[in-house]
Amino acid sequence: MNVFSFSKKIGDTLHHLWEREHFDIDIFPSLACQAITNFNPSQEINIFDIPYDLLNRPEIPHQRINKGSSFGQPPLTLYVSEDKRFFIEIYLWSSIDMTIHDHPFSGAFAIIEGVCRHDIYFFDKTGGSRQLQTGVLTLKESEVLSQGDCRKIYNGDRLIHRNLHLSKPTVTFIIRTFKEPGFTGLIFEESGLAVAPDLNQAESKYLDYLEGILQLHKNDTAYRMIQSLVKSDSSDYAKYRSAEIYLEHTCHYHEIDLLSGMLNVSIPDVPLDIFRNTFLLHKSRYLNGNGQYSSY
Repeated sequence: MNVFSFSKKIGDTLHHLWEREHFDIDIFPSLACQAITNFNPSQEINIFDIPYDLLNRPEIPHQRINKGSSFGQPPLTLYVSEDKRFFIEIYLWSSIDMTIHDHPFSGAFAIIEGVCRHDIYFFDKTGGSRQLQTGVLTLKESEVLSQGDCRKIYNGDRLIHRNLHLSKPTVTFIIRTFKEPGFTGLIFEESGLAVAPDLNQAESKYLDYLEGILQLHKNDTAYRMIQSLVKSDSSDYAKYRSAEIYLEHTCHYHEIDLLSGMLNVSIPDVPLDIFRNTFLLHKSRYLNGNGQYSSY
């Protein structure tokens, strides 16, 4: 049985069980985790067989594109329920993912190959803006997950976590709902900044052009673009992300204070030292070779 047929068996069975529970979202994580445990994909799926399954199946489920970000190296959507209530994906990982995040969805994930460290956090919010929250991030629990281990995913701050992929490869299998109303999905920095990565289409394209200009090594032009963006009525996240992109491409870490000050004038609800400390963390990760970031 190929990976798509196998995932359809899981998905159709889970849909029937959830329908009996009147699609109660609070029950879904338990049902998804139980489905993974019962069908045991770690014993049924070989990541190296998947390319051949693709050759023999030209029509595959619609593949998701998450606002340009990539989660998985690569990700693959295996199943989408007919009523678009949930879907199943598999992710191949070849590098460490450092992202601490919560979720705008519910479900469950499992390790089907390799080993990862699963860190769970608590965030005590103290202020900031809607898109750029400030607070204290505390590690609550850390565990090692290996082949066959499954964990539930809850929406919002009920689960703030990260998976550090410790083996090459690590393969994860996830069953999850689509984005649920009222939840954004935050990315948390150890500096105490929690970011809601929301962009409208114009902001997204502006940042695409900023990256394009930086790839041409037109750093002065890019810097002026950031100045114009920060002075505009654009979202707090777009302003923050522009500085982040600039530092990622130029490694001009000597400009951290200038960029932080510029952001602080436009976003006074976020203390200057939060921006500065966050960018210094990014610098440290870059110098240590741990610059891989991703989000659901």
